[in-house]
Amino acid sequence: WESAPQKRTPAEWGLLWVWNQPEISLALSGMSAMAQVVENLAIAGRSRVGLLDAADLALITKAREAYQGIAPVPCTSCRYCLPCPSGVQIPMVLNIYNDAVMYDDYRMARVRYQGRGPFGLTTVQRGDDCTECGQCTEACPQSIPVAEWLKKIHAALGCEQSQDRGVASPDS
Repeated sequence: WESAPQKRTPAEWGLLWVWNQPEISLALSGMSAMAQVVENLAIAGRSRVGLLDAADLALITKAREAYQGIAPVPCTSCRYCLPCPSGVQIPMVLNIYNDAVMYDDYRMARVRYQGRGPFGLTTVQRGDDCTECGQCTEACPQSIPVAEWLKKIHAALGCEQSQDRGVASPDS
């Protein structure tokens, strides 16, 4: 993003890409604060098909490939997998693990996963409470095998004896 001649926020890059698609007539974006609503409306107001040029689209492709290369679980935190019948906070668990891998900080991930910090999970929110009902995987627009990931993540982060490294894929 820093190499772009025009500086934009990540939200602006994402929404401009969505609105650049001719088949898009409505975009639902996740917002959790009024400032985000205002920003998204401003972006939508100036968006149009063809606004992004070839260089912009190439930069977006490069950023997507870089992110996909370091985030083992392709979760976008859309929250379609919630509510989990067992109370597992699926996007949070997946995010904690992605952060551990991307920032090479398994110690802090274990603190958060084990609920020992202010932003940690409670025991009923962790992956070991998954009953493998399949509801989350069925609802996931990314087709993530959620139950498999939850098991692997719990094995990597759930106890003090877990190794310093997690798992790279649900198949490993």
